[in-house]
Amino acid sequence: MDHHYLVREIILKYHRGEPLTAEEQALLDAEMAKLPADRIWERVRAHVEGGNRGKIRTLNAKWIAAASVVVLMISAGVYRYVGHKVTHYLMTWKVVAPGHFYQETEGPGGVEVLDSASGGQSAPYAVLLPDGSKVTLSYASSVRYKKDFDERKVTFSGQVNFDVAKDQRPFVVESGKTRVQVLATHFNWMHYPGIPDEITLLDGKVLLSRGGLQRELAPAERVVIHEGSPVRVQVRKLVRPEETVAWMRARPAVVFDSTELYVVVRRMAQYYNRDFRVDVALQSGKPVSGILELERPLADNLAPINDMLKEYDAHAEDKDGVIAVSQ
Repeated sequence: MDHHYLVREIILKYHRGEPLTAEEQALLDAEMAKLPADRIWERVRAHVEGGNRGKIRTLNAKWIAAASVVVLMISAGVYRYVGHKVTHYLMTWKVVAPGHFYQETEGPGGVEVLDSASGGQSAPYAVLLPDGSKVTLSYASSVRYKKDFDERKVTFSGQVNFDVAKDQRPFVVESGKTRVQVLATHFNWMHYPGIPDEITLLDGKVLLSRGGLQRELAPAERVVIHEGSPVRVQVRKLVRPEETVAWMRARPAVVFDSTELYVVVRRMAQYYNRDFRVDVALQSGKPVSGILELERPLADNLAPINDMLKEYDAHAEDKDGVIAVSQ
């Protein structure tokens, strides 16, 4: 079975709701990490990574056909890049911990390393880069870099905490259309499909670049990037910036501080691999605060959400694999 056909079959299997093997999930994570976010594939990737499996089944035949063409075109390009048979490609994956995978791929630019953490993994996954920098991956996250690391450059998806080692060479992180450059610093970056990017500086300083915008952040500042036309960028000082990395604690959690209800529900659905639905009237301007304990079952985390929803006369429930919030 050739590579592009295998990728297509894995994507279709995923959207049918069938469980993937560890190797299939790792391959899917790898393909997602390689794809540029500024192309049409982002629409398909949002369904694959964002927990909206049920929605793609309702797409019309014309869109499905177009998406299939995109999948085949991109997969064929990846196949040429890898230059190996699929069996060899899959054999390069190493399972380093439950839900955590490592791969080395040789291409025109040399050997690249991909570390990946599956969705639903509550335990943070630490990766030591060749220069001594430490990156820690949250659930459904991947980090990619050149093995020789002559140029200190990393690309990623998901959520990653960066603890950058001191070096005269700049350290560059890219995800989607956004770029951050530092020398030595500690920051957290969240880049999940369908959710505004969040970059929080914990120590040191970073230079943020997005199109024509450049902004130097100070410690405890957070940048939130809302995609759209135009792109909206918000910067605010946090009172408790350490809560940004609550997912790295002994009891991992996600802390929401006046976060839009829609974003909270989407992240819950993403983590628990559920579809979700939020009434239109509740999709904007409804801030909530609370804690999502990543080691707890979904039912336990819905209880405090429902307490907060009382003021909106709304209710959240998990029914038939869908998190539904309605009034």
